[in-house]
Amino acid sequence: MTSTQTPAPATTSRGASGGAAGTGRSGGAMDVARRWGRRIADRRFLPVAGTLLTLVLILVIGQARYSTDTRSFVNMRLFSNLLVDNSYLLVLAVGMTFVILTGGIDLSVGAVVALVGLVVAKLLILGLPLPLVLLAGVLVGTVFGLLIGVLVQYFSIQPFIASLAAMFLARGLCNVVSVESLAIEDKGFTDLASWRLKFGHGPSIWYINLSMVVALVVILVAVYLLHYTRFGRTVYGLGAGDGGQAVGLMGLRAARTKVWVYVISGTCAGIAGILFAFYTRSGFNLTGIGMELDAIASVVIGGAMLTGGSGFVLGSVAGVLVYGLIQVLIAREGLDSWWTKVFIGAVLLLFVLLQRALTTGQKRRRKKNKEESPAPPPSDAAPLPAA
Repeated sequence: MTSTQTPAPATTSRGASGGAAGTGRSGGAMDVARRWGRRIADRRFLPVAGTLLTLVLILVIGQARYSTDTRSFVNMRLFSNLLVDNSYLLVLAVGMTFVILTGGIDLSVGAVVALVGLVVAKLLILGLPLPLVLLAGVLVGTVFGLLIGVLVQYFSIQPFIASLAAMFLARGLCNVVSVESLAIEDKGFTDLASWRLKFGHGPSIWYINLSMVVALVVILVAVYLLHYTRFGRTVYGLGAGDGGQAVGLMGLRAARTKVWVYVISGTCAGIAGILFAFYTRSGFNLTGIGMELDAIASVVIGGAMLTGGSGFVLGSVAGVLVYGLIQVLIAREGLDSWWTKVFIGAVLLLFVLLQRALTTGQKRRRKKNKEESPAPPPSDAAPLPAA
């Protein structure tokens, strides 16, 4: 009897091929999910995640408490007003992010904002051309940033002391320029301050003005510098706490970068001074008192570590939005404005405690890894005779 062998159907091969392809696609999806899982679990992003969670929580509370049948609390008008009212603070927070990432601090930015507003008002009253006046205002901030950077890097003065001296200098110069409020009535300046694009209609109308555009450009430039350039890698490296030694070993220019971060902070303060002058259309010697603390608080709430080396520009932007939303909720509740400081202080304390927990955990892991690492094998070479 002869046995016959029946061939396998062709569909089996195709089914196996399809199963393998499905397995490959499933494996690729799993790899993507694992990568995103690792990113989310990365402790560097936890403070920023906390900021975003706080932002969402405030929006949910506002939506539940203040929405009506005809109007929602969360709408484009809300975000438009937030950005209009806090454009100058966004720019200040961006500049402060660079400084804090290196482990430094800049206390002069509020006084520089006041000085820039007075310089712009005074020069316009004297009849100087508007482009020259705006450039001079930005350069005032740049010069103060350069002064602080040189003191910190080349004279080894602590950033707190160097920026404090610059703050007193700027505030004193404000009184030299004028002790009274100077109204800005230049037509070109007021046209720039009042320029805006209108969207929507009726109660849902919202705007984009020049200050918002300038703040957005500053944010985009800062994101590019910090995350896509050699300069940005050096900024993060300076925050490692080793005095820039590791950065120097990698061939990066630590000294120049440390000066440049203060120049950037000062330049942002100059731009913020012009934006604040757009907002108030005046210059006043008492402007900006405590503004540097608002910028620092926004950056810390945005997830930047005060010890340096960790933080993101977009986190600082979220911190400013949290700050602005707290002000909105307090105004809606009819509370006095000083309650803003109370709530900001409570939120800031929570984020500082979160940072403390993260840094303590990192130190414990480093110590554990060091204890678990195997000791180097003993050398068989005989010791060299003493000279």
